[in-house]
Amino acid sequence: MSAGGWQNFVDRLERREEMAVVRAALTGNHQVLDVGGGTGEITRAVAGDLGRCVTVEPHVNRVERLRLGLGSTDVGELEVHPGRAEALPFSDGSFDAVFSAWVLPYVDNPVKAVREIARVCDPTHGEAKVVLIGGSPDNEVVALLNEVCVPIAGESHDHQGYLLATAAQTLSEHGFGRLSLSRTEAALHFTEPSLGERIRSAADLLVNFWYDGHPRAADMREALVPALNRHFARRPHAIGDQGLVLVARPGESA
Repeated sequence: MSAGGWQNFVDRLERREEMAVVRAALTGNHQVLDVGGGTGEITRAVAGDLGRCVTVEPHVNRVERLRLGLGSTDVGELEVHPGRAEALPFSDGSFDAVFSAWVLPYVDNPVKAVREIARVCDPTHGEAKVVLIGGSPDNEVVALLNEVCVPIAGESHDHQGYLLATAAQTLSEHGFGRLSLSRTEAALHFTEPSLGERIRSAADLLVNFWYDGHPRAADMREALVPALNRHFARRPHAIGDQGLVLVARPGESA
């Protein structure tokens, strides 16, 4: 994944319902941590709502990009730390809420990452919660990657639903057992006038985001053409990036 590929992906996204879901979930919180700040859209929105947000980001270039935006007047205080989800640089119970958007597929050890998220969230706070976002089972982006790119790369299929289920189990084992799940919609939009242009743009976007620099990136772009042709025959200008939002609160499930 490259910084440019990530930014191009975000620039194409429309109807990002998870933004509103996260902001609504955190309205009663004050000390909030974002694990994996990425390009910072949700992080900045939360900071603007609450006056402050802390984020941990493992990629040095993204840390610097986040810090460069600190002077923006439409957000609250944004505190940026380099670090990884599996070893968060904070003491136990440092935050009353922790959220992480589309990060679990990219960590080295998802269970350890979720344990760390639970560790730094204070379960005694009245509004304590963990909010995790991942792909839904019918996510169209993931389906295209699993169909075309994953076999070429020789990797295992991406099962984001499994990751969220594992996260839910791990959170329950660490005292955050009151779980709720909601679905969100988002889509990558392609406004190029011709089908061929939309296919080329979509193939470049998907490969550059997940497989930038891969020795078989050109093969992936070529192999995506027939799959994207079929997809755009059904949905001419968009590829869905449907999500699930898991909210875990202290206590046991009913």
